[in-house]
Amino acid sequence: MFDSDRGLRFANLLLSLECVQVDPENPYTYASGLKGPIYTDNRQILSHVPERLEVAQGLVDLVRENELKFDSIAGLATAGIPHGMLVAHILGAPYVYVRSKSKEHGKGNQIEGKFKEGDRIVLVEDLVNQGSSLDKAIVAVKEAGLIPTACICIVDYEMPAAQEVSKKHNIPVLSLTNFSNISHAAKSEHGLSSEAQALLENWQKDPANWP
Repeated sequence: MFDSDRGLRFANLLLSLECVQVDPENPYTYASGLKGPIYTDNRQILSHVPERLEVAQGLVDLVRENELKFDSIAGLATAGIPHGMLVAHILGAPYVYVRSKSKEHGKGNQIEGKFKEGDRIVLVEDLVNQGSSLDKAIVAVKEAGLIPTACICIVDYEMPAAQEVSKKHNIPVLSLTNFSNISHAAKSEHGLSSEAQALLENWQKDPANWP
C-alpha cells in the first residue's frame, strides 16, 4: 500500500531541492521528443548529503516493509545506479547494475557484477515515466537468467503505459512519491497556480496529445 504521508514528504523534498521542477508555461522537451510541464532529475539528490541518505533509507524501507525477496540489488542505468548502490550498502546486499544496452567491447556485458542464474533481484530506478526503460531492463535481466521481484523508485509518474509494463511482467513498482503527491505539493506548498496544476494534470492524463 502506498504511504501518502511519505509521498508528500518526499514530494516536498524533491521540489525544494529542484530535483523536480514544474513549469507548464515553459514545457520541457523529453528524450522521446514529446514536451511536458514537469522535469525530474534525481541525480541532483546525490549532491545533498542528508537528503541523499534520507532517500536511500526510504528506498530501503520500501524493501523491508514489502518484505521483498532478493539475492542482489540491481541499479538501472543511469540515474538508478548510484541510488541502488546506496540501497545495497545499507542492506548489506550484493549489487549489480544494468546498462541500457550491452557494451560494444570487452565481454559485451549488459549486467555488471557477480550473479548466477536464478538469483532474485530488486530493481532500483530513479524515475518511472512511460516504463519503456524499465521494460527493456526487465527483459534483459530475465534473458540473463535473473528473477526480478520488484522495482523500487523515487518517483512514479503513474502513467498507464508504465502500469501495463508492471502488469505484463507481474512486477510491482513501489515508489517513495508519485505524480499525485507532486501535483498536490507543488500547489499547496510551492506556489503552483490552479491553472498551472490543471495543465500539469492534463499532461499526465494524455502526454502524447498535451498542447
